[in-house]
This record gives sequence, structure tokens and C-alpha cells, in this order.
Amino acid sequence: MKIDLIKKWERNKHKLDNFFRTNKQSEFSNYKSIVKKIFELCINDDGVGAKWDFDNMVVIDHGDYQGTQLFIVPLRTYQPGVADYLITHTYYGSCSGCDTLQAICSYSDGLPDNNQVKEYMTLSLHLVQRMKCIGDLYNDKIYFEN
Repeated sequence: MKIDLIKKWERNKHKLDNFFRTNKQSEFSNYKSIVKKIFELCINDDGVGAKWDFDNMVVIDHGDYQGTQLFIVPLRTYQPGVADYLITHTYYGSCSGCDTLQAICSYSDGLPDNNQVKEYMTLSLHLVQRMKCIGDLYNDKIYFEN
């Protein structure tokens, strides 16, 4: 499945920027909530192309105080196949010194300032840049062989 995520991001990132500016940080205090907003406001943008079922997103996190979170989002379709899933990921830490999101929010839950909004947008862009169709990963031979 070919989807131009960067074009969708560029066309709609202002919606996410506006969301960050007008909502308390407590509404996007974890990576899952930010990934959902990226899909809601940027990727499932304008009725053009595939719709992704971010409400049925699966988050894999086998870490404890630090680790990696994988976000797997299915296409909104009947019985999705391997090509009907997008995946992205992030690394997280246990404190503001080693976790991007905690460093941005500065342990505050009020409205973000302009600098924080820029940092939330950069974090979001990185999540979009890491998005891949799971089927493409297989086709690009990024898999393990015995």
C-alpha cells in the first residue's frame, strides 16, 4: 500500500499545531495520545485516501522505566491484511533528562508556551517520519531469516 504520509502531514500539520496551542498538556501527556491526534488531525485528514482506525491502535511496550513503544494502527477495513497496518515507534525514559515528552512538558499540565508547541510538533514529525506500512517492511526484506 502506498500512502504519502509526508504530504498529508504538510497539508494538515497546522491542525495539530492549533490543537497543541489550545489544549492543556494533560490532554496529550503520553505518546499514545499524540499518535492518536496525528492520525485524527493529519493522516485521516480530508476524505482523500485510506482511513486509519486509530481507536483500535495497539501499543506494544515491554519496557519499565525506559524502553520502546511500538504503535500499530490498522486500516479501517474488514479483516485487514499485513499491508493494512502502519507502525511507528518512540523511545522513552524515566525522567525529563532521558525522555523527550517529559522534557517538553516540564511536568506541567497547563497550556504549552510557543517553544513547547514547537517541540511537540517536532516530536510529532519524528513519529510521522518513522511510520511504515508493515507490508512494506516485509517487501523491503527488513525481517529475520532462519
